[in-house]
Amino acid sequence: MEEHRFERKGTSLFYRRWPGPAERTLVMCHGLASNGTRWREFADMAHAQCDWQIICPDLRGHGQSTYRGKLTSKHWMEDLLALLDREGCRQALFGGHCLGANLAMRLALNHPDRVGGLVLVEPMLPAALHGPLRFVRPIRWLLPALAWPLRLLNAMGIHRRQLPVLDLSELDRNTRAAMAEHGSHQAMLGRYAKPNKDMFYMPVATYLQALYQVLCEIGPIEKIDHSTLALLSGGALLADPEKSRERLETMPRVHIDQIDALHWIPTEQPEAMTRSIVGFLGHL
Repeated sequence: MEEHRFERKGTSLFYRRWPGPAERTLVMCHGLASNGTRWREFADMAHAQCDWQIICPDLRGHGQSTYRGKLTSKHWMEDLLALLDREGCRQALFGGHCLGANLAMRLALNHPDRVGGLVLVEPMLPAALHGPLRFVRPIRWLLPALAWPLRLLNAMGIHRRQLPVLDLSELDRNTRAAMAEHGSHQAMLGRYAKPNKDMFYMPVATYLQALYQVLCEIGPIEKIDHSTLALLSGGALLADPEKSRERLETMPRVHIDQIDALHWIPTEQPEAMTRSIVGFLGHL
């Protein structure tokens, strides 16, 4: 595994790369308030099983790609295309979890020629949102409005000077051990999807803008004609799996697997997830 950075439009973008052929490249995008370490366990296992290059970026505003300005899906898409250009890849498979899965679908809709296929791990389709997100979505327009004064303060130099970077692969291992010891998901529910804890690791304005992107419509996904693997959790913690399946089945070339998890498939079922994705890559 290699670590790289490149400068782009106001920030230094960080990514990890597991080397392989440029023509067989998989880019995995993390979720909201996450970073590229989300995929380190997967990338280590998958890279040992298949001859693919795997790239795991810290999206702008997350992890080691610190950014405090205006943030939209367009910024992330342009960053990902710049990453492909930097690595000499005309095209790549794009995948992700949660926010990252939504971003991969947006990229397929807006830049179909740069996308060779999709790996969607628990995508957050607006029509299928469940729990707290379902109630926040109708007032999602408040999120960028709340972020604006914070961005202004950040531009004036009023912000935290150091943001710690959370190692999610280590957190995932510790969480699985705690769940096995106590026989419940309480250890995970006490740490994951907690905004007060998430915002400790990223600018608050960035968190609000990223959450807004999760709640926005993705677009006409039925027009995505790329070979697609979708992995859905059965737990219905943040999204209704049946509604997600119904919406995803409008895509003409999608294969859907359901995995026994609440929402964090990379945390709860890394081996099952890796088997599904490696099998999908082997049939392309």
